[in-house]
Formats: sequence, structure tokens, C-alpha cells
Amino acid sequence: MVMQTRSSSSKEQKIGQGQNQAGTSRPKFGAGARMMGGDRKSFDGTQDKYQTLKKPANLEATPNILQAMALVLARKVLFLDATRVALFYVAWVAVLSFLADYFAFAIGETQPYFVQKHNIFNQYGTKLGWFWTLVFTGPFIWYSSRAHYKDKDHSLIDISRLLVATLCWYLSTTGFRKFAAATSRCTAGLRYTRDECSEKHGTWIPGYDISGHCFLMIYSVLIMTEEANAFRHWLQTSRAEETSKQKESVEQTRLVQYFFIAMAALSVFWFIQICISVIYYHDFLEEVSGTLVAVVCWFVTYKILYPSGLLQPPIKRSNSDLPNGKNRKEGR
Repeated sequence: MVMQTRSSSSKEQKIGQGQNQAGTSRPKFGAGARMMGGDRKSFDGTQDKYQTLKKPANLEATPNILQAMALVLARKVLFLDATRVALFYVAWVAVLSFLADYFAFAIGETQPYFVQKHNIFNQYGTKLGWFWTLVFTGPFIWYSSRAHYKDKDHSLIDISRLLVATLCWYLSTTGFRKFAAATSRCTAGLRYTRDECSEKHGTWIPGYDISGHCFLMIYSVLIMTEEANAFRHWLQTSRAEETSKQKESVEQTRLVQYFFIAMAALSVFWFIQICISVIYYHDFLEEVSGTLVAVVCWFVTYKILYPSGLLQPPIKRSNSDLPNGKNRKEGR
């Protein structure tokens, strides 16, 4: 009987100790819950009772296998440092153009269809190059900005960067044409135009024709590389939102993914067309000049004007940023 009483009392003591241990563990769980939930501070230093841990995008917006593979490849193409991309294209165009002039590649009937001037990719792709850049980059900027900010007016400010780029494109290409006309001449007389030169049986000597194709495509690639940073660390916070807001967020995520992939595909297409243009069209100085003008336009806008306060620079998230843009840092 004594032994049973002692054993039973020891059991009760162990049970009591277990209950005390369980009791002491509850505040730790509660502290973890507070850290994950209501007592966590927001980025402006104030208490945010409704803030929760960041989670990846809504599962409904998760891409399928093919789309996920396309996103991985697109990140490899667009998530590059724009300065390195600019330096690469300057060196690449210079070396490729030098080799093309040395080996004297020429266009003829035996050349592949893809390098002929009237192929469908040149007529409806390269010649409409700025149109395609706006079609793919514009919606990407718009939807990524609306997902990043609560204030929807920021979307108009972000999309204004494309208006500045369009102005640069128009002034540059117009200047190229005028410069080519000013440096061209006719052997029958300096006052004759190209059509009049043919009528007067003269020989038309083309002027310095800066490569508009090199300018357009390289400038487009640099712009898309800069703007694609808005897709880095694409995170959403799980909040107590209305169903309509959740559906809107999912739809925005899907649209941004589609246009991000489209921009990557366009960048690859531009690279191929740049190689064709450099090898078979224009000469060394014309191609390098077009490339340098593109790099200068990109550098002046994205590295000088936007960081200094003209409009706002592209969105660049970090792991600690919220989609509403509260923690958007300066100098990006």
C-alpha cells in the first residue's frame, strides 16, 4: 500500500510537472503568434494589427509547368544588369561589324530568307519595332505599378517613362534621316534630290546613314531590362481582403507574368535581328554610331534624369518590400 501510494504520488507529480511545462510553453506560442500577427511593426515604425507574414503569390495565380519554365528563361534574359547589357552591345556590335566588313558579307538571291530585306520578320517586326516595344512593355509597367502601389496615380507616372522614351526615339530617328539626306549628294549637281538625280542621269552617292535598326532594338532591350526589375521578388501579403480584391490581384499577377515573358521573347528576337542587321547592312561607323546613340539615350534617362527626380525610377523590390510601395527606397 505504501509503495502504491508513493508510485501514485510520483505519477501525480510528473503529471503536474508536465502540466506546468505545457503551461509555460503557451506564452512562447503566444509570443510567436504575436510576432506573426497583430503586434508586428510595419515598415514605417508603427504598429500594424492586421499585418501578417508575407506569402508567395496566390495559388490561383501560380503558373502551370510550361509557363513556369518560360518564366525561368525570361528571368535569365531580363534579370541582367543594364549597364553590363549596354557595354555588351557596344562591344558586340563593334566586333561583329568589323568581322562583317572584313569578310564582306553581301546580300544576294542565294542568301537565306531570314536575312533578306523583305522577309516577314523585317517588314512586320523590325520596321514596326517601336510599336512592339510599346505593346509589350507598356502593359507590363501599368499592371506591375498598380499591383505595387495603393495610390493608382503612380501608374500614370510610371507609364510616362515610355512617353519620354518615345520622344527620344522620334527625335533620334528623325535626326538620322536628316543627317543622311544632308550628307548625300548627286554627281549631276548638289541641288538635285535622289529622284531628280536619276532623271538627270547622275549617280546618287548615299550619305552617312546611321543605323536606325541598331538604335531602336538596342534602346528597346535596355528599356525592357530596366523595367523588368519590377518583377523581382514578386510577393503578395495575405490580408483580410474582399474577394473582388483577391481576384483582381490574381489577374494582375497573371497579366504581369504574360507580358514579362513577352518582353523576354522580344529581347531575344531583337538580338537576332541586331546580328542580321550588323552583318548584312550598313558599315562599321554607321552601326556603332546607332548603338552609341541608343546607349546615350538610355544612360541620360535611366541613370541621370530619373534618379535625380524627373518622373520616378522603375520599381525595384527587395525581400522586405510590400506591394503597396510603403518601403520603396530612394536612389534606385
